[in-house]
Amino acid sequence: MALTVVEQAEGFDLRLGADTVGRYVSRPQTAGLESPRPYLHPLLTAGGIAITDFRPEDHRWHHGLSLAVPTVNGSNLWGGGSWDRAAGGYLEKGDNGSQRTDDATVNPLGDGLSSRVTWLGADGGVLAVEERSLTVAEVGTGGGWTLDWSSRVRASTPLRLGSPAAHGRTGAGYGGLFLRAAPAFRGARARTDRASSRAADELLGATARWLALTRSDGAATVVLGTRHDATWFVRSEEYPGFGPAPFFAREVALGPGEELELAVRLFAVDGEPDDDEIDRVLAASGP
Repeated sequence: MALTVVEQAEGFDLRLGADTVGRYVSRPQTAGLESPRPYLHPLLTAGGIAITDFRPEDHRWHHGLSLAVPTVNGSNLWGGGSWDRAAGGYLEKGDNGSQRTDDATVNPLGDGLSSRVTWLGADGGVLAVEERSLTVAEVGTGGGWTLDWSSRVRASTPLRLGSPAAHGRTGAGYGGLFLRAAPAFRGARARTDRASSRAADELLGATARWLALTRSDGAATVVLGTRHDATWFVRSEEYPGFGPAPFFAREVALGPGEELELAVRLFAVDGEPDDDEIDRVLAASGP
């Protein structure tokens, strides 16, 4: 069965044959405090098992799979309150920014889309313009499927992008392409191309090319892979979620016109693939 992208009124559906396994919402209707941005949700395995969560009670600003950055020139493009080093906690400061989809078009092959996304600060000023592409594919006969997300973010002004960890909160290095996993992934186990299966929280800050999160019952696995080694943010006890974290330890600075490239390949599959299968899928057409 072919995996295709089909435009709908609310966004774009990802279809595996007659079944919808995902949706990309290009123009969200979420609250300003959640730093509105395009997102992928729901995402499902071919067998119909949920991979993502959306606006969970513990973090309403976690939106499936999205590109979110906690601080961009003082604006919060992650959602929720902002880390305040002096206060030693999170405060709602009215500093939430947003991402605006300017255009989004299905590609000629029907297996992906291209989009231009403008990053806006809390004051409505333009921070950056992003060229984003999503491409989907079925994986062999095993029922799995992949999604490649590639973003090129061009700074419109001098930018500093960071995380709470870069501003003094140890371990809170989240930011970038982040997947909030479905509730059934709470307590999940994780492994990487460098580390065997273990409690996911033990891999916070690990360096690896890919990280796989498997439900504790083994029913489904979601993998995110990068082109090169990355530092990973991952949790599964407080809440299940993970992603490569380019701002884990320090801010990234961009001059006007300079670009930051971010990319992941997502592999969603029923069951628990072995490391060789994950390596094969990621190598076949990596992000």
